[in-house]
Amino acid sequence: MKKTILFVLLTTITTICTAQKNWNFEISASSTINSGNVNDLSLKNAETIKRNDSLISYELNYKFVYNKKDSEETNKGTTAGFKTDLFQYGKWSPYWAMEYFSNKYKGYDNKWSALAGVKYRIYNKPDTCDYSISTAVVYDNVDYTPEENTLDNEVYRLSIRPKIKQKIGETLYLLHNTFYQPNLKDFRDYLITSTTKLENKLGKKLYLQISFEYEYRSKVPTEDYKKSDICTEIGLKLKL
Repeated sequence: MKKTILFVLLTTITTICTAQKNWNFEISASSTINSGNVNDLSLKNAETIKRNDSLISYELNYKFVYNKKDSEETNKGTTAGFKTDLFQYGKWSPYWAMEYFSNKYKGYDNKWSALAGVKYRIYNKPDTCDYSISTAVVYDNVDYTPEENTLDNEVYRLSIRPKIKQKIGETLYLLHNTFYQPNLKDFRDYLITSTTKLENKLGKKLYLQISFEYEYRSKVPTEDYKKSDICTEIGLKLKL
């Protein structure tokens, strides 16, 4: 029910916002090759709404991945989030965000996160490259899929994220970011998420995307779950 509400909300806001100045809408469809806790070929849909100006930026996103093989579900995941940046084109940019994630095959019935931090822009050249690093404090509230597990349901984490955007051809961009998120009470408990993406412009509004994502958890709910997940994604994105 929560996933349905999130989707309806995003679709409604999309209809309103795409008609407004400075608002942009992105929709993509892709195939994902997964290994780790999920081992299959899944279909993925993503939608993003963005508003950018010199003072403040907003981003609202929704992603849904699913697969069924021989009438048996093998993957079902939902991600949704909201983020806002203040002075996004400045040297320093404060930001805050809220995120939701669910995938029982990775051990999460529901995971809610709230974070606040600051981004430092290392180097920027318009239409060519953008290098930055950010740090934040994250509050995670998690309902794990297994009823019995050894992990805390509420955790405060430090988040450090380097981010790169680099033009490497006439219409080709390389994008990369890595999140390192240790538990503030126990640095042996940490999360790593690393994403590398190639985005090539095919037409005025159409883009081809190829991405590789690696996730690592130093601690998992039970021994039935693997610590690493890998996803390779190929798809098309439409920017409106």
